[in-house]
Amino acid sequence: MRTERTARNYWIAVVGVLAAEAALLVWNVMHYDWLRGYDAYANDQYAATLADEHRLPSADDSGVWHTPPLWFALVGLLRRAVIEHGWGPPQRPGQLVAAAAGLAVCILVLLLARELWPQRRPLHLLALVFAAASPALVRASAMYHPETLAVALAAGGVLIAVHALHTRWTIWSSLGAGVLLGLAGLTRAWALPVLGAVAVAACLDAVNRRRWMPLAVLVATSLALIAPWLLNEQLAHGSALAFNRPAPTESILARRSASFYLGPRALRAVEHPVTPLFRNELVPHLYADWWGDWALTWDGPPPPGPGQLLPPSVVSVRARQTVIGLIPSLLALGGIVALGLLAIARRSTAIGLLPLAALAVAAAFTLFAVSYPSTDGDTIKGTYLLMALPTASVAFGFVVDALRPRGGGGAVLASAAVALFVAVQLPFLIL
Repeated sequence: MRTERTARNYWIAVVGVLAAEAALLVWNVMHYDWLRGYDAYANDQYAATLADEHRLPSADDSGVWHTPPLWFALVGLLRRAVIEHGWGPPQRPGQLVAAAAGLAVCILVLLLARELWPQRRPLHLLALVFAAASPALVRASAMYHPETLAVALAAGGVLIAVHALHTRWTIWSSLGAGVLLGLAGLTRAWALPVLGAVAVAACLDAVNRRRWMPLAVLVATSLALIAPWLLNEQLAHGSALAFNRPAPTESILARRSASFYLGPRALRAVEHPVTPLFRNELVPHLYADWWGDWALTWDGPPPPGPGQLLPPSVVSVRARQTVIGLIPSLLALGGIVALGLLAIARRSTAIGLLPLAALAVAAAFTLFAVSYPSTDGDTIKGTYLLMALPTASVAFGFVVDALRPRGGGGAVLASAAVALFVAVQLPFLIL
């Protein structure tokens, strides 16, 4: 009887969190000005060019011509249908796609945790809540932007790969993972490091089991989807990973000053975590944008002009957000390290895939931020690291579940702490 009651309460909590997240994301879409999102106008030009002219945009058509086309193709079709039938703002479907993908990310995080530790239900819920309450995901899910779709597709590919590594690779699991990771790469280039991590994990598994066909199918399937786009970029723009600004000619080590790595104004990220402070200082800039709203694209006024000040309430709300994120960030980072050590101790490629994917994304992000320095900090966005959110969420759940006291009292204490974490954030997350 007690086991049945526990299982029922678990599923009530899961459904409750997902229903609340779905309501939050749809509400935000309906109240968010799509033009405030990252590259919103350029994204709309890209989608319109694909839908109306059936071609990829040039640099003159859209500032994001370098972004893979899958999201734009889907949204372009929806955009055109909305215009033809007069159903409302043509950008709304693109925002709803982002919201649906954001909810899918939360579901996939739950499934990842269940796949690795099926009996540890508190871990599942902790991981789910961490993902659902991450400001970077909530904000991106309201924007007219492809990031959340890419994260959802990549997380789906990782889930299939983790299951295969946990049990046994089959041709079907290789096809499934390859298709999802290939489609993720056709949505955002940030999926490519995740694909690389999955390929490395599959290669290690193939060495242990002496079965190479699943690895070959995985790589061939994903490359069949991604290669045409990369080849087009190479031929049309001189680089398979072309970007909308030229890379500086000096050595990559000389492109960023020492302050970029050292972050001398890091403490200001708690006191005044908005533009233009600590611009292009990697850690405080990224942290403030992930947990708060460094670029001021969320609720509140746009960035002030020269000599103008923001209302104190705007700064204080975002300052509170940065304080809220300190402990969860440290726990998630510690959890990623713990997962890596656990994977080594158990020789588990299934567990090791998660920290490996997060490390690959972090390395790609850092290389990108160093390769393309910008005066406005545009190349240091929290959304660029959303690909690491599934790992961070599972890692947070793992370490908190491991540290909490056992028994009913420990479960109540952990639930109260998580509820407080969410409740304090809600005024910021709800538009």
